[in-house]
Parts: sequence; structure tokens; C-alpha cells
Amino acid sequence: MKINLEETEIQLLDDNGDVFLEKGILIEGDGLCAIYSNGSFDFVCTAGYELDHILTSQNLTLQELTEERLCSHCKSPMQEGFYFESDGTQYCSKECLTKVISWGEYLDIYDNGDGNAYWTAWED
Repeated sequence: MKINLEETEIQLLDDNGDVFLEKGILIEGDGLCAIYSNGSFDFVCTAGYELDHILTSQNLTLQELTEERLCSHCKSPMQEGFYFESDGTQYCSKECLTKVISWGEYLDIYDNGDGNAYWTAWED
């Protein structure tokens, strides 16, 4: 018997928009709907509407991750932010950036636009 499964990378957010589950996989198929992460199935049910009900009852929202573009500090998905070419780190806000380095250090690396760190917006 062959079962068709569809996998989608997701994360779960709480009511405050904070990340509850950073990286998970939504698995959907005939008679199965589950979220897999960290080596276990965190949520398992038989239909998507059941999963929606379970998540809603726990004040969680499912968000698909279309690309691996998460803030290196808070892990929030981002479409724009600070990017460092030297190591590929990226930060969604000045607040997250300055948790890792000072604003003065960033400006030194930025070097008036000639350095390897800058603010950018990604287009899909």
C-alpha cells in the first residue's frame, strides 16, 4: 500500500507572535495530519481541521516557512533586515542586532556601504 504524503516546513507562533516551535514539518496525507519536530510527532490527528482546532485551543498559529530566512537572534521569519556577508548571519531589527554586537561595531563593518554588512530586503 502506497500512501501519498506532503511535507511543509513550518513554525508555530503563540498569541504574542513569539516562536513556540522554531522548525517543524507539517505532514499531511490520507487520514493523517501531524507536526514533526525534534525527533517526535508533537501533534497528530486525522484531518487538517482537527489540527487547526488543536492549535487554536492552545493559542498557536501555524506559519509556513517558504525559505530559510530567519533572524539569527530571535528566529522570527524575515523579509528584510541586516545581513552579514562574512558569516551569513541576519537580524530582523536593530534590537536583535544590538543583542549580538554594538551599533558602533555594526557601523564599522557597514563602512558607509562599502563593508560586508548592510540592511536589505529580500524578494521571492
